Amino acid sequence: MYARNAGIKKGSNTSDKMRVLYFVHTFKEKNGIAIHLQNIIKNLPDDVEVKVIHGKGPSLPFFSSLRIPLMEVFEALVYDFDIMHVHGYGNLFSFLGALISAIKRKPLVWTVHGYPRIKGAKRIFYILYKHFMAPVIFWRASAIISVSKEAIKELRNETDKEITYIPNGIDLSIFKPCKDYKKEKYICYVGRLDEDKGIERLIKEVDLPILIVGKDEGIKSNLIKIAEERGKKLLFKEVEFEEMPEMYCKCRYVVLPSKYEGFPLTMLESIACLRPFLTTNVGDVKIVLQDLFESKSGKFIIKGNIQELIDKLEKENLNVLLKNARKRLMKYSWGVIVKNIVKIYEEVERK
Repeated sequence: MYARNAGIKKGSNTSDKMRVLYFVHTFKEKNGIAIHLQNIIKNLPDDVEVKVIHGKGPSLPFFSSLRIPLMEVFEALVYDFDIMHVHGYGNLFSFLGALISAIKRKPLVWTVHGYPRIKGAKRIFYILYKHFMAPVIFWRASAIISVSKEAIKELRNETDKEITYIPNGIDLSIFKPCKDYKKEKYICYVGRLDEDKGIERLIKEVDLPILIVGKDEGIKSNLIKIAEERGKKLLFKEVEFEEMPEMYCKCRYVVLPSKYEGFPLTMLESIACLRPFLTTNVGDVKIVLQDLFESKSGKFIIKGNIQELIDKLEKENLNVLLKNARKRLMKYSWGVIVKNIVKIYEEVERK
């Protein structure tokens, strides 16, 4: 059981609470979906009782989201929930959660965090998922949430159901402004060390020292090899979520050269810490940067060589621009985001 403040509110009548079961492949980890879930639960009102059943075993090689539920299925079947909430497109927990919700005849809420663009042998699993598993989740879902407007376009090819856009959020009380970014030396990547994140581009294109913050998912040794071939040194860090603001403060620029994304939390966290966030044009980054930086958003999009973009930005002082963007982050606060999610819960419970 996991609830705000490490437990259910003492002395309350839990029978009057809305019981939400999060049946998810990841939770106590340092990735976007896990952090998203932790912040939702932290900000839910006291009249919501929460249980999290999450994947505990290792994931399959090169499939970080593919954990096989065993006892977790039984645990979900015996728990008396009012609403089940599953997260992510492309994992078995979302699919099996849909089946469990059907057996229990309880509403299902499905949050999609991004639509996969997979190449190579891994695409076989994606095709199987799209044609045999995803239709079951779409069928069962009483509500579908997407954290990305870009992903909605892809999901429209698979369902006629309504899809609600609720973006990722940021805790501005944790991610506070750092000192002048130009006093720091590191070009930083923050996130999972996954082959689709394009981290090798930093090693090949960037001249400044590189700090990589995140959990290795099978590519760290290859990154070290690429760096050694080019005579470069990399600094790797894996820290707890509470230490992340300190990591951002070490960054001169935060760079996300990813091949695909939905709505990366690192974008909001970087800007909250007053760090320039450079990114490939993936997922919702261009939409959000336009929202935060208005006409200046294009200067942060990687269109060619990363070092050339950095050299161009080095001629400017971005501090005022970053401070103004941070003020606009209030609309992405977790308090606002969770209120919209609770509205979804109330709607599906009434149906």
